[in-house]
Amino acid sequence: GTRIWFAAAPVDMRLGFDGLAAKVHGALSADPFGGQAFVFRNRRGDRLKLLLWDGLGFWLIYRRLDQG
Repeated sequence: GTRIWFAAAPVDMRLGFDGLAAKVHGALSADPFGGQAFVFRNRRGDRLKLLLWDGLGFWLIYRRLDQG
């Protein structure tokens, strides 16, 4: 199975692949190319981004929730 990491601190949802990979490396002290999934949220908690490396490239999945 894939290990899923949840970032505790909110992030700027304008960040893309490179910015979120830098957050994974810096704030979480993890390898963004390790095949694990990383979930980030905005300050209100109503938007999520999931970053995943599949061996060929990054997947970036964005989800807007009705409520945080």
